[in-house]
Amino acid sequence: MEKNLRGYFEYVGINVISELLAEGNITVLPTDTIYGFHCLAVKRSSVEKILSLKGNRKAGGFVLLFSNVSMADGWVSTWRDDLRGMLSSIWPAPLTAVLPASKFVDPLLKHEEKIAVRIPAKKELRDIIDILGYPLVSTSVNKTGCKPLTRISEIITVFPGLGAYISRKGRTPVRPSTIVEFGISPPKVLRRGAYNWSHS
Repeated sequence: MEKNLRGYFEYVGINVISELLAEGNITVLPTDTIYGFHCLAVKRSSVEKILSLKGNRKAGGFVLLFSNVSMADGWVSTWRDDLRGMLSSIWPAPLTAVLPASKFVDPLLKHEEKIAVRIPAKKELRDIIDILGYPLVSTSVNKTGCKPLTRISEIITVFPGLGAYISRKGRTPVRPSTIVEFGISPPKVLRRGAYNWSHS
């Protein structure tokens, strides 16, 4: 398999990207908002590599991308009240929900027994997740403490040798997803971003 692929999703193809991820490679893919490092959530060595790339010695800080709410059920320990239905009516969207983690979730993927969950609006990402059958780990492309990189040329310079760098037509948006913690009542906005959360 050729490594260091560059191009748009439609040029490279989701099957090629899925194979790279299945092999344990780290890929840079456009999300609904900013570019992100991605790997298969069930490959611990790949998750550890992302932590190393970012210079982060602590677990957490990852978003888990699912193709649908049903896939997330095994990773979330409990859904409060009608939360599952409410989020189902919003997703896919650039809204990240912080939820109680299942006891089976790798400690590297959670923080204080919570995980960050999103169903991306970008269809290519959902298609890749469906092909793999498991969620993807997603996190901003940057060194910990630095601003996210927004150009593929910069990303390749700072992080050379990854499995693939998939760009998008035009510049990627610079606002990250909105993050809301739903394990408490009322829900708490942890980061304002691309999704306008206005629910009470």
